[in-house]
Amino acid sequence: MSESPIELVRRGYDAWNSGDRRWVLDHMTEDAEWVQPHADPDARTYVGHDAILEFWEQWRAAVGQLRFEPLEIDVEGDDVVVRTRRTGRGTHSGLEVADEVIQVFSFDSDGKCRRIREFYDRNEAIASLPRRGAGDEEWPSPS
Repeated sequence: MSESPIELVRRGYDAWNSGDRRWVLDHMTEDAEWVQPHADPDARTYVGHDAILEFWEQWRAAVGQLRFEPLEIDVEGDDVVVRTRRTGRGTHSGLEVADEVIQVFSFDSDGKCRRIREFYDRNEAIASLPRRGAGDEEWPSPS
């Protein structure tokens, strides 16, 4: 892996915000999973590039090009946890999105993202991560 997971996540947000979805997909495994928050009305898991592109297009149709502003980034093992501000506004619909979402990026041994899980609650995101072994430090409490 030439770049650390945190560097890939940061570059991924930059690429996404500049409209380069291809860069983002190129850094995901072919069978990558995108898991929506379970609190979403139609929560689903999208598997593979085609399904993920479909998911992105649904959002884009409703709220235009979403932008993400990372507010806090934590790393634990192969996971990168990002609290981010998500914004967008549909050109035709006028529908606006302005919220915070927690995204958990998981990487494989080749440095490609294999799973993105989204949460609205940081505690829930942290609880979803694999726990450390006995004797290790506890997770930091969310701020």
